[in-house]
Amino acid sequence: MPTTPEGLRMLLGAGTDTITDDYTLEQKFAEFRRLNLDFVEVPLRSTDATAQAETFRTLAAAHGLPIASAVIAEFVRLPDMPEAERADAVRRIADTALTAVDLGCDLVLIPVRVKPEEPERAESYAEGYAELLTATKQHGTVIAAEFVGGARPADAANLVRVVDDPRARLFFDVGNCLYAGADPVSDLRTLLPLVAQVHLKGGPDTPLAAMPLRELHEVVRSGGFQGRCALEIESPKGRQSLRDAVSVLRMYGLWTPAHEGNTTHAG
Repeated sequence: MPTTPEGLRMLLGAGTDTITDDYTLEQKFAEFRRLNLDFVEVPLRSTDATAQAETFRTLAAAHGLPIASAVIAEFVRLPDMPEAERADAVRRIADTALTAVDLGCDLVLIPVRVKPEEPERAESYAEGYAELLTATKQHGTVIAAEFVGGARPADAANLVRVVDDPRARLFFDVGNCLYAGADPVSDLRTLLPLVAQVHLKGGPDTPLAAMPLRELHEVVRSGGFQGRCALEIESPKGRQSLRDAVSVLRMYGLWTPAHEGNTTHAG
């Protein structure tokens, strides 16, 4: 994973779902390349992961962009499935995670909706989480839990701690923090040692430019953050929204293109 002590540059990527209007995948990859982003984050579904992966692989090669992170959204539904179906679902998700590894991903995101008042949800997630870690162990893949659906960062962090594996990490979404009624700056500072990647986006009623970006930058800088960031911008304005978001991050010092700084990759 990249490191960010003084003098080194934070890596920035974007998800293929970031431009949410009618641009094709080809146009999205071309825009990511034009903006000189460092990597791409892709969604993978167990139902058609192999076909998806081939499409992503072709586009990544054509545009010279590495695919570094994958999102397997169906993990979030595990606690809501009948127990008899859960084992098969986890096996499918594990196979999808291995497809992500084959694409070049060193990080797989799994969304979780943990609720302190329903501890059995965390137990179901923990069992599936452990199986994913086992399936990807030989590859050293980081499996990062992202709090979604109003789940609080601290509760997702507790899940990561329960799993107790150095590759079990937190995927910190600053917009989801606001949605859960939490403080993105305070929580990121507290949980930073667990964080593998940060999702940069606005909150339910807060555009990215109005987020506490200066304070977030100081947290990752002063904390010696070992990880990277990815933009998640959902807007019908598509390309322009992404360009504006990149400009905002540059203005607050959160990112500079590769030709303007130095990067390093840790093993």
